[in-house]
Amino acid sequence: MIKHIPYLWKLLVLTSLLLLLGILVIPKIDIDLSVQAYIISLFSFTFINFITFMVMSRGSHKQNREGIVYIMGGIGLKFILYLVYILVFWGVTKNLSKGFIVTFFALYLIFTFFLAGNLLKILKNK
Repeated sequence: MIKHIPYLWKLLVLTSLLLLLGILVIPKIDIDLSVQAYIISLFSFTFINFITFMVMSRGSHKQNREGIVYIMGGIGLKFILYLVYILVFWGVTKNLSKGFIVTFFALYLIFTFFLAGNLLKILKNK
């Protein structure tokens, strides 16, 4: 767990910046998304991203074949967790607005690039 602290720190800084940006920008623009839904989405993305990173970074310390299995498993886990998140959010709110979908994909891209960049650093140092 100690080796995950730098990643966790960067993830929390990114989440804090996105939280501040969302709180300041969402009320100013005309988008069909509440600040509460954005905050729930942001913290869900943070949690899913950290879980995925833990699985994938464990694979970076294994041998070639076993490491690939961990990385592919992390990608599959990430997909399943995001799918579960969307289904739960839709089940609770009964509404997936255009604003939510745009926000979901924007956050997905931001967190995916962040995860990929950190995994590349780990693999480069290996």
